[in-house]
Amino acid sequence: MLRRLAALALLPALILASPGAARAERDPLEPVNRRIHGFNEQVRARVLGPLAEAWRDWTPPGLRQGVANALGTLSEPVSAASGLAAGEFGIAWNAAARFGINATLGWGGVRDRAAEMGYPPRPFTLADALCAWRLPSGPYLVLPLLGPSTLRDAGGLAAQGAALSQLVGSDAFLAWSTTDSVIGYAGLHETLARVAAESLDPYAVLRSAYLQRRAAACPVDRAAPEEDAPDQ
Repeated sequence: MLRRLAALALLPALILASPGAARAERDPLEPVNRRIHGFNEQVRARVLGPLAEAWRDWTPPGLRQGVANALGTLSEPVSAASGLAAGEFGIAWNAAARFGINATLGWGGVRDRAAEMGYPPRPFTLADALCAWRLPSGPYLVLPLLGPSTLRDAGGLAAQGAALSQLVGSDAFLAWSTTDSVIGYAGLHETLARVAAESLDPYAVLRSAYLQRRAAACPVDRAAPEEDAPDQ
């Protein structure tokens, strides 16, 4: 669950990102953010990168996909509850249907039978619900290990994690979220390594990619730059 906001929201934008894609953004927390970004880069290079490469090299594609499918199925109740909270009943129904179908016909979620039956994945988090409630994003924020976020999205992520920890137990939640984060990172490893190697300022590229991706999904984030623009 924890990696979904960071990984799934980032991936499409990162693939399109280039050194020239970084835009000037308001970043009042930039000094702190850059230090955390540097720490994340060290963890990526020394710990997460080798883990991702070992996972890719030592496991067959079918197993990797099955584990990712099972973790996605476990996240569907989060999407259903968040969709209901946002009034997005189509998303809530889709998530509930996916969970029911994959937990039964999909061998506990290992096979994505729901997608085959016309219910594609539509991840939705509490952060997305806060966006639907038109809560401003607040400043850009880099989270230790989890990477790009905003004050609003990080708050939603923390509240979601606390609720799940109470619901399923802290040990089960920690095991689930850690596994989910590592597996999710494995899918981003090559892209992040390429951004770090090819960009003059990887921090600025990741910031721009994340904010553009969130603005594409969140109307209140799209409106913010226009409202902040100086009068002509």
